[in-house]
Amino acid sequence: MSKSKNLKEQELRKNGYLTIEEFIKTIIPGLSEYLENNWSYTEKDALHHPEDLLTNASIYLDIACRTVGTFGVNPKKIIK
Repeated sequence: MSKSKNLKEQELRKNGYLTIEEFIKTIIPGLSEYLENNWSYTEKDALHHPEDLLTNASIYLDIACRTVGTFGVNPKKIIK
């Protein structure tokens, strides 16, 4: 990796940029917990209609997007 590319990547990372794999690893634990808590009136392994789960996942992602848009990101807390 060239020095200029490395500096650019460091600057992007300071601003919270992630690879797709890093994003997925970051978002899945919170999404899983959200869905489990949102459907807590049933047992953990209960079956749910995909449309219900997708709608709730969409709500979670919308809130996450608005939170990042409002407050920004702190990559030191996100990437562990």
